[in-house]
Amino acid sequence: MKRMKMTMKTAFLAAFAWLMLAPQSGAQMMGPGPGMMGSAMTNGGTFGMMNGMVGSPVVGDDGTAYLVTYMPGSNPGSAPTSASFQSKIIAVTPAGAISSIVVSGIVSRPVIFNNQLVATASLPNFGDYTMWGILGNNPPSGQSAAYIVSLPLTATSKPVAVSIDGSFASAPVIDAARGRIYVTTTDYGNGMMSGSSTYSAMYGNYNFNAATAKTYLYILYFDGNYTRVTIQ
Repeated sequence: MKRMKMTMKTAFLAAFAWLMLAPQSGAQMMGPGPGMMGSAMTNGGTFGMMNGMVGSPVVGDDGTAYLVTYMPGSNPGSAPTSASFQSKIIAVTPAGAISSIVVSGIVSRPVIFNNQLVATASLPNFGDYTMWGILGNNPPSGQSAAYIVSLPLTATSKPVAVSIDGSFASAPVIDAARGRIYVTTTDYGNGMMSGSSTYSAMYGNYNFNAATAKTYLYILYFDGNYTRVTIQ
């Protein structure tokens, strides 16, 4: 287990500090839905992160609906990388106005909380983000992203992110009462992404090294600290 102070800029996690202090008028703190995380947190188990998520909107206090979609990249390759997928984050207002941004990788279902969109990206291209910290030891190809986007979402919005170990990440869960964000990550793509038919069709038979792949639990604290627990 590791708990340490970020040595790089702490703006990413500092942004969450005011989330906890700001009025909480009914913003959604949406945790994982049914089937998102399997019972076995092991390299051979199934998290089912994308199970039923892509078509399900998240609705903010103002009635704006947020959806995520993804598709294979133009040159996905034979191994899962940041070029394999492209995701679109879409906002639809009650008046029908649509705005969106596109990033590489597979983004999670977001959490909308106090005028911020909070989510993760598996197999990210870190050039799509304003990076405020590195919270792991893996090379970039072995990391995912936890990010926030200030709302309202516009075509010029750029997510602010930290990188975390494990190429594949769950949706975040916010514990505002304790000032924490929880994210599970793994090196083992077939475990985390087993609920995605698109991923399975492309890389379901990819030979991950289950003997060396690790699974992590990240707890990001609003004060800029974080805990990383290697589960396996």
